Amino acid sequence: MTQSTNHLSHARALRADILAAPAVWLPRRDVLVQWLDGFLLRARAPAYAPDETETADLQALDLFLRGKMVPVAAA
Repeated sequence: MTQSTNHLSHARALRADILAAPAVWLPRRDVLVQWLDGFLLRARAPAYAPDETETADLQALDLFLRGKMVPVAAA
């Protein structure tokens, strides 16, 4: 799997985890889902190359969800 495919899979898994979590755990999840939707659009482009910022943002989101005790899929 290429690096961009890994990021795409990770983002899809995080999005699914966020949508599956009870609203009590993530009351403002719309912001996270909107960011992930935008990321997924960018990542589907043929010339997409993830930069360090987006990679770090995905990792930070993963850690945030784990800290909130939201069950997350392994990346």
